[in-house]
Amino acid sequence: MIERPDFLVRASEAWGEPPAWVLAIAEEANRTSLKQTAMRLDYSASTISQVISATYGGDLSRVERIANGALMGATVECPVLGEIARNRCESEQRKPRGVANSTSLKLYRACRSGCVHSHLKGGRNAE
Repeated sequence: MIERPDFLVRASEAWGEPPAWVLAIAEEANRTSLKQTAMRLDYSASTISQVISATYGGDLSRVERIANGALMGATVECPVLGEIARNRCESEQRKPRGVANSTSLKLYRACRSGCVHSHLKGGRNAE
């Protein structure tokens, strides 16, 4: 029988004292699987494994924001949709300009014109 990895142990060994959002990812991976956790966060399993192992070279602050929304219940006040999960906010920011309906166009514009939660060019938190 193949033994499943303990992602909490892996995170503690790699991070020392992992931040709460890394612990939430590791707990979710233990509860479900690495692949299911990655799908829930809209990342690849290898990326989530690297985050847990403290070897991810990408934008950790984005992973943190998504984990906070998807796993820890963090919300933001969207100027178009009202209160939404933080990870949905991140997802909406990445969508191309919508023409299918007026809400998608409003979201596209809001994310790029000074929204306090936006990390895109034109947003107040632009990186």
